Amino acid sequence: MAAWLSKWGPLAGVVSAVLIVVAFAASGTGTPGDNSTGPQVIRWYTANHGRATLGDLLVGLAMFFLVVFAAALVRHVRRGDRWIATGALGGAVIAALGLTCLIGFDLVLATDTKDLTSTSAQTLILLENDFFLPAVLGFALFGVLGGLAVVVGRILPVWMGWVLFVVGIAALVPPISWFAMLATALWVLIAGIWMVVQGPPAVARAEPVAAGERVLA
Repeated sequence: MAAWLSKWGPLAGVVSAVLIVVAFAASGTGTPGDNSTGPQVIRWYTANHGRATLGDLLVGLAMFFLVVFAAALVRHVRRGDRWIATGALGGAVIAALGLTCLIGFDLVLATDTKDLTSTSAQTLILLENDFFLPAVLGFALFGVLGGLAVVVGRILPVWMGWVLFVVGIAALVPPISWFAMLATALWVLIAGIWMVVQGPPAVARAEPVAAGERVLA
């Protein structure tokens, strides 16, 4: 089972990236901005509650698979300090929690539209649009530490590690933070496929044999 998970676990990155793309497509554009009035927010979510709910649930699933992919990344570290990759896993967890909290406000707007007042609708839309700091910090940690883990641990080609490192730094720049998150999803997609094709590290492949030898002994 461990060998199977080590081989196919990176596909979680592919699933995560695909879910994010589908979520954005399902949610559409034109969501209310910070300056929208309460009645405007309520009208928009009344008309679009179905696609908004679907998009939120898909993003939540995408974050689940992102954390699974980050765990697989730790597993594939071949050499160097494993704590760096473990830090990337922590960053993925923070990013997942931050983004899930963010879409949680959207989900409340989409599912409880009939119970909203003008004031509560305005408050929730402000939180949805501006409560992004935890997600930004999480993606930055995942990018910076994940990139260094790739460079030091020889999980993937070194240039891919530096690309993720730069994307992590870019996540800290507010005007391009969301683009950095999308770039992270693209990187995870490519890395997941690459890691599956490459196969698990030699240590992971040898573990079942070593266990068998201990039983025989």
